[in-house]
Amino acid sequence: MSGPVPPADGPQPVDLPAGRSYLCSCRRSRQGWFCDGAHLGSGLIAREIQLEQPGTVLMCGCGRSRRYPLCDGSHGRAAVKPWWSWWR
Repeated sequence: MSGPVPPADGPQPVDLPAGRSYLCSCRRSRQGWFCDGAHLGSGLIAREIQLEQPGTVLMCGCGRSRRYPLCDGSHGRAAVKPWWSWWR
């Protein structure tokens, strides 16, 4: 398994072993992308991923993924402005 990775824009590859891994979805973990239970009380839960063989997954570095912490390609799309932004 890879160690802690600081967030950055764009997808970040992370090598995962075969079997079950729990990925951090609250950004509080001291284990980088891997859950350490820091989400308790935040209302968020860890994302479980199970691989049949070791592999590399792409993690979201921009924070806009609808599948966070997994990358869904949202970093390549223009950011959506709130409907009221024209009001300023």
